[in-house]
Amino acid sequence: MAKKSFTLIELMVALAILAMIVGVSAPFLISFNNNQELDGVAEELVSILRKAQEKSMIAENDCLWGIDFSQSGKYILFNEPSGLIIPIKEEYTLPKNIVLSSNQNILKFTKLEGRINQALEVILTGMNKKYKININLEGVVDYHKID
Repeated sequence: MAKKSFTLIELMVALAILAMIVGVSAPFLISFNNNQELDGVAEELVSILRKAQEKSMIAENDCLWGIDFSQSGKYILFNEPSGLIIPIKEEYTLPKNIVLSSNQNILKFTKLEGRINQALEVILTGMNKKYKININLEGVVDYHKID
């Protein structure tokens, strides 16, 4: 009985087909990954905005809380303590392929009310998609994709 096996030509054809499939699907996988990353960053930023608002509303450590957007590539959750309380800062670094732009550098929520003095608009831009995050004067956070 003869053994059945692949010839070198058959193996090369199979590898060529596999290489074409990978070559065609790679850009879609990269785009999908970048979109997922932008979705995650947008959800995280909204969560941090709400966290700052909640901390201000309960006047945690007798402080107002806010977000600093002034530094490139990151944003910072901070408090403004009164008295001897130690200031708190939590940095959140953005992935290199995501850019954040905002209509103001510093956002502060009022103690006990959770309101802001000027409406905030943040744009998160990825490779082929954008998110717009808005906070109105009452402190209501809304975000959505921009086509």
